[in-house]
Amino acid sequence: MKLRKQLSKFYHFIKKQYYTNLGFDKDFILVYTLSKVGSSSVYYSLKKTYPFKEIHHVHFLGDTWLDKFKTGHRIFNNNLKNAERIFTLLNKKPWRVKIIALTRDPIARDISGMFQTWQHVFDVPDITEVPAEQIVAQLHKNDFLYSQNWFETDFLEFTGLDVFQAGFDAEQGYQIYKTDQADILIMQLEQLNAIYSEAMQAFLGKGSYVLQKENITSSRESGALHSQVKKRLRLSPESLQEICSSAYMTTFYNAAQIDTIKKRWEEK
Repeated sequence: MKLRKQLSKFYHFIKKQYYTNLGFDKDFILVYTLSKVGSSSVYYSLKKTYPFKEIHHVHFLGDTWLDKFKTGHRIFNNNLKNAERIFTLLNKKPWRVKIIALTRDPIARDISGMFQTWQHVFDVPDITEVPAEQIVAQLHKNDFLYSQNWFETDFLEFTGLDVFQAGFDAEQGYQIYKTDQADILIMQLEQLNAIYSEAMQAFLGKGSYVLQKENITSSRESGALHSQVKKRLRLSPESLQEICSSAYMTTFYNAAQIDTIKKRWEEK
């Protein structure tokens, strides 16, 4: 078993040299998207499908956010390092960049985001030391427009694609775009299990695409607290209307999907 694993590893190393380093494969697959939208699952699934290809994962590549991180909390330093690494790789040769981004209910995303980067909000060594009520109170201070802001700044700055103008097929759950610089696939997290294989075949070509689940917030030690916060967080009709009428929501979700999201978070 150990020998087989070593031989497989060596085989994929040689294949990567042939396809990527010698220049026969021009594709540079970039899972470039918001955090906490299932991007780790997509990244690791693609790495398993194509261990010999250049596949990378990053959340920020635009000046607006990278400039903020230079003077922000140290937990964001990895974002700066990742961006620098991607820029270095992209400058090595004329790649055809294939970008994969995802969308998610912005309220659910911000809850998971809080559990990812609590250090810049709560002065504790672990999020589990913060009561659910305190996390909910902090979330009530959010405008839940981070997702929209990311697409309006970071994504637009790097890709040149104004997706709110270009539109999105919310019924299908994914859409493919082409620019002078890149091919771009955007998928809804809410439909990811159902559309993943179809979307990847349309975007990357025929193959066997199996989605692996990675970095799931609810499966961590903080999962119980995360569930409590989701159960307790409820928003006023006015707040929900503002969120759900945003360009982000009306672009990536249809009326029925928006209504489902409203009902999930509305005050009872």
